[in-house]
Amino acid sequence: MARLIWLLLTVALGGALLGAASWTAASAQVSGMLGSPPPQMGDRYTAFLWEGMQRVPGQPKAWLFTYGPTKIPGARNVKIWVSPLGKLLKTEPADLQQKLDAFHAKGF
Repeated sequence: MARLIWLLLTVALGGALLGAASWTAASAQVSGMLGSPPPQMGDRYTAFLWEGMQRVPGQPKAWLFTYGPTKIPGARNVKIWVSPLGKLLKTEPADLQQKLDAFHAKGF
C-alpha cells in the first residue's frame, strides 16, 4: 500500500512539474511578444484548453491568455493562444504584433 501511495505522489509531482514548465514556456512567449516594458494590459486571465482550440483544424491543446481592457489602440481586448511547448498559435486581433510595434514605437 505504501508503494502505491508513493507512486501516486511521484506521478502527481511529475505532472505538476510538467504543467508548471508548460505554463512557464507559454508565459515567456507572451511576455516576449508584449515587449519590455509591457503596455497596460488590464485584467489577465489564463486557462489551459484541455478540449483544444475550437474552430481550429485538429483542435490543438493550448494555453489561452486574455487581457482587457488594454491601452493598445485598436486592441481593447486581447487573446493569445500558445501551445503547451511555448509556440505562438493565434492572436486576437490577428494583427496584434503590428499594433504592439506601433504602440512601442510611440514611446509607450
